Amino acid sequence: MDDGYVLLTEKEAMWAEMLVEVLKDNAILCTTIPVYGAGLAMKAGIKERLKVYVQQTDMEKAQDLLGALFAGDNA
Repeated sequence: MDDGYVLLTEKEAMWAEMLVEVLKDNAILCTTIPVYGAGLAMKAGIKERLKVYVQQTDMEKAQDLLGALFAGDNA
C-alpha cells in the first residue's frame, strides 16, 4: 500500500470489523485486506483474519483507540 496507509493491526474478522467501526466513528480513514482468501478460509476451516490499515497521519490516534478497545488482548 503506497497511498499513505500503514498497517495498524491484524485481527479475526469479527474484531477487525468492530475496530473499523470505531475508527470510522472517530473520523479515521481505514481499509482492510483479508489475510486468507475467503475460499481458503471456508475450505480449510480457518477463521478469517483481516489486516487493518490506517493513514500514517492518523496512526497515533488509531493506536490509542486500538489500545483502549483491546486492552489486555494479545491477539
